[in-house]
Amino acid sequence: MFGTKFWDQIASGVAEQWVERFFSPALVFWAGGVLAYITAQGGGPLLAFLQRLDTPLQVALAVGLVVGIAGSAAVVESVQTGALRLLEGYWPRWLHPLRRYLVKRLSEHNARRHGAWSQLAARYADLTAEELETYGHLDATLATYPTQERLLPTRLGNRLRAAEDYAWRHYGLATGVVWPRLWGVMPEGAQKELIEVRKRLNAAVQFILWSFLFLAWAVWAWWVVPLALLGMAWGYWQALEAAGVYGELLRAAFDIHRGALYQALRWPLPTNPADEHQRGRQLTYYLWRGSNATTPTFVQDDSG
Repeated sequence: MFGTKFWDQIASGVAEQWVERFFSPALVFWAGGVLAYITAQGGGPLLAFLQRLDTPLQVALAVGLVVGIAGSAAVVESVQTGALRLLEGYWPRWLHPLRRYLVKRLSEHNARRHGAWSQLAARYADLTAEELETYGHLDATLATYPTQERLLPTRLGNRLRAAEDYAWRHYGLATGVVWPRLWGVMPEGAQKELIEVRKRLNAAVQFILWSFLFLAWAVWAWWVVPLALLGMAWGYWQALEAAGVYGELLRAAFDIHRGALYQALRWPLPTNPADEHQRGRQLTYYLWRGSNATTPTFVQDDSG
């Protein structure tokens, strides 16, 4: 009985994944390709080809289309992580000159933003309603960027990196080291929220990929190009929105659950904000390098 239920659940999960992959942007991509072909060649050749097939071949073709659509969706899904890295601005070496140029321009732009913010902050109590609105906008915008030396060349990359750097700046905890451990002590509800918004981000990246691939059909129809460009722009906007929510949930996870992490690792709890920053660095170093000391020992390491 246990074995039967287990395999039923596995089969159900696999079937659900295939259905999701079939009814996805992959279906739109291939349907768009057929439409582009019909636009260029007319529907006659395609219809004639289908009519020449006998019933078994038609069934085989239908099965092949389903497998092809779902399979292509799985392929795009498998490269979404690499695509996200590129969208964030982690580019190959031959693009480093462009990356340095974009980061330099962004750094100068953010310096002007910070200067304007500082001037308004210095007389915050006397700001007009319009100036308060400007101050709030600048404050919110600057919060989506990391420090100047950690800037990336894209808006999406900076939004995610700013969230990743938050725990280090506030608590001395390096996200890359601590996050897998923090995840283990977080309640299921918080985990589900992060998983759902991460799915939204992944879906947006996949949509950008499919929109880019859609350009291939431009050999048959001109209207493919504006649709593909519009799809990439919309997908990037969706990725930015999802990254913003993901970043806020990531920050909240450290704000709320870091105490449970200290307790789970049997690490001394901080007693005040200054002490917490030092203890956070101690904990990060311990998790990354290990230690055989009898008490937590702080080792200076600014690589987080």
